Amino acid sequence: MPDVQPFGVQFGQAIDYLKGKLPESTLKWDDLAGPVHGKVFAVAGAASTDLVADIQQSLVDALKNGTTITQFRKDFDAAVQKHGWSYRGKRGWRTSVIFDTNMRTAHMAGRWQQLQAGKAKRPFLQYRTAGDARVRPQHRMWNGLIFPIDDAFWQTHYPPNGWGCRCTVRAYSQADLDDNQLQVSKPYQVKTRNVVTRDGEVTDQVPLGIDPGWDHNVGQSWLSPEVALGNKLARLPMELRGPMTDKAISPAYQKVLNDDFKAFKTAIEKPTGATQTVGFMDSGMINAIEDKLPDLKLESTLVTAADNKTLHLAGTHKAKSLQVWPDEWIDSLPEHFRNYRAVLLDTKSGNLVVIPEGSFNARTPKIVIRLNYASKNGTTAAVVSLGTAPLGDLAKASQYEIILGSLKK
Repeated sequence: MPDVQPFGVQFGQAIDYLKGKLPESTLKWDDLAGPVHGKVFAVAGAASTDLVADIQQSLVDALKNGTTITQFRKDFDAAVQKHGWSYRGKRGWRTSVIFDTNMRTAHMAGRWQQLQAGKAKRPFLQYRTAGDARVRPQHRMWNGLIFPIDDAFWQTHYPPNGWGCRCTVRAYSQADLDDNQLQVSKPYQVKTRNVVTRDGEVTDQVPLGIDPGWDHNVGQSWLSPEVALGNKLARLPMELRGPMTDKAISPAYQKVLNDDFKAFKTAIEKPTGATQTVGFMDSGMINAIEDKLPDLKLESTLVTAADNKTLHLAGTHKAKSLQVWPDEWIDSLPEHFRNYRAVLLDTKSGNLVVIPEGSFNARTPKIVIRLNYASKNGTTAAVVSLGTAPLGDLAKASQYEIILGSLKK
């Protein structure tokens, strides 16, 4: 039963994973939240998107052609010279980290797609280490653990689980377990640790044994990016969710959210109760809610829209109304939610009214969001309506209280 294919062997899903990422410039390795890397390609310190794209293409070529790190280093040198990049660290170390990290994550993401496709026959995964002296003690403790593929353990512990991690997984059917006298492991109790900066600031929380930024499933972050990021944020205490969101929703990742929402909206035929992520509340919004609604326990910072509500948002029943949003605005709903000018509290209903930047008519667009909305898919903040209103009405209405930003033009 094969594990992950070794480097140098063409692996279609791995190529798709790496090729499909959007290049983005960053200053530090942790500028982006871990799950974001499933859809965004970045190289720490590479401030030019063109440079990042060239390095990405070199890695894609390495996967396609089965070339080694030697050829990648030549391509890397050419890209560095072309763009005049003065990077930190020695060439050998820097190229090894870039090559190894991207090859391993690409192969494990591709493997996850294969495992999901075959889980009806092989629904169990076993954690496997490289089995030598270089294996980290905590990873060695996980060696041999077996859980169903959809178990929460694999949301955080599907490898790789850190820089240089060589762990893999093996898939089993029930018959395989029986033949090898193996059993599903007892539920794993995850213990976490705080990630603290040199200044003593807590910036993240990760399971013991997993490096910061690696506590996510690289396959899920590729195939279901909003789910992976939502799972990550849900595991954090509320005070860390806002700052994590602030750095997670980068310009490239915002495009991912927009594209996925548009695809969701376009595919709706008969509503089934499915939901799609619109975005995540940032630190400003979370802090404003906690300040203005101290008695409210905010259960989720995830903002979603249901398929039946999304059809309703399109306003086909009121096509001539000034309140109807144009299709191109609805298609970009995640971006309009993210780029707001103000957030109001409707004191009568308890809903939030998010006022996006820009306008498509003489009125002011608005997004109405219900907090702690419970559905069969869990509790989120839910978009319940889109509309427009005269700016003066919003500013003067006694039921609206500005809790963040400004309505001034």
